[in-house]
Amino acid sequence: MATKVPQIAILGAGIFVKTVYIPKLAEISHLFHLKAIWSRSQGSATAAVEIAGEHFAGVECKWGDSGLEEIIQDGSIDAVAIVLAGQNQVLSNLNFPTVLSDSADVRLTFH
Repeated sequence: MATKVPQIAILGAGIFVKTVYIPKLAEISHLFHLKAIWSRSQGSATAAVEIAGEHFAGVECKWGDSGLEEIIQDGSIDAVAIVLAGQNQVLSNLNFPTVLSDSADVRLTFH
């Protein structure tokens, strides 16, 4: 039986994600599938997905509250990398426990 390839999403689409994080993930792209990138703004999310598209096929572009909710509700996503500025990570920590309180298997990774 084939092993399922983990699917991940990235929350954040800033300069670090575009210039460092995506290229580093591309080096190990055989280990997972990058399913989605989310940002607060459509422009940032689109720009990051375009860069990711050079290394990964079919990355979904998500933005705003509705895009974040889609990622949270997507049962096929195995892990989420939160790659936000420090202040935004604190805000995410405050919001995620209430949003994810019903989730049985939650893993948060902060960079």
